[in-house]
Amino acid sequence: MKLSFNYSLLASVLLITTACQHKAAPVAGSGSQATVQTPTTDRTYMDAAGNLHLLGLSTRERLAQAPFASWFDQFYNGYTIDTATAGQLKPLLKNKKFVIFMGTWCGDSKREVPRMYKLLDYCGVKSSQIKLINVNNADSAYKQSPGHEERGLSIFRVPDLLVYDKNGEAGRIVESPIVSLEKDLLAIVQKQPYTPKYPGVAYLIQQFQSSNWQATPAMYEQAAAQMKPQIKHWGELASFSRVMLTSGYTDRAIDAMQIATLLYPAETGAFLYLATAYVKKGNTPAAKACCEKVLQLQPGNADAMAFLKGLEK
Repeated sequence: MKLSFNYSLLASVLLITTACQHKAAPVAGSGSQATVQTPTTDRTYMDAAGNLHLLGLSTRERLAQAPFASWFDQFYNGYTIDTATAGQLKPLLKNKKFVIFMGTWCGDSKREVPRMYKLLDYCGVKSSQIKLINVNNADSAYKQSPGHEERGLSIFRVPDLLVYDKNGEAGRIVESPIVSLEKDLLAIVQKQPYTPKYPGVAYLIQQFQSSNWQATPAMYEQAAAQMKPQIKHWGELASFSRVMLTSGYTDRAIDAMQIATLLYPAETGAFLYLATAYVKKGNTPAAKACCEKVLQLQPGNADAMAFLKGLEK
């Protein structure tokens, strides 16, 4: 049976509550009118509204140019360094490496990345120590870069500042700091206990990486019980699931949304998102069951009815 479900429904039917959910057009070569330049760094593309965005490996110098300079300069110049904490940081950053994942379409990235650069500048971090990577927000390449530098790094929110020492990743600041950039970064490099935002998703990622993980109802229940105090909204898992889905990890997307439906059994969006993952997997009966669950929760739900109609074609 041929499925005609349109995955762009992810952006309209399945709304995720996040500050960085602006929908961008696919890059050139995918049948859109988007434009793409081909240099190794500072690649750009236009979204459907005509806004220019960076994509893939980039440079701080490009962020300081139009049209990005309007927000880069604002947040760089407007940030006040905690000099006392930064003074402790400075000697500890000399041999560290940093990778920043961001999106020029993302409000959190526009605010936090200039602040990150100002702090790293103050601490004397060299440009050679920093790698800047811009990810896409197109439905077909969500939170991905053309070079897939994000692969294996569990990048599900941006900006994401990864800190590396000689032993590998020392820690990361996800989306925004818990206390402040200075204090969070100091905790990371001093190897103090530090948990970035979205600890529930971080826990789930650890479970997926474990050889003990099994996609069973009992395992879902166990994970849900552990994550319940740490998850504030089903959209946290939906955002992670979307990254898994568009990156080709369909089973992990299903696992995440199975847990989301356990944590939020009355949330119609969670079941619709799970249905989307099942469609990608090719499990039409399971997708239909999710839509039917939505209609039980909310009779006449237009999204579920449209979803079912698409599955029947």
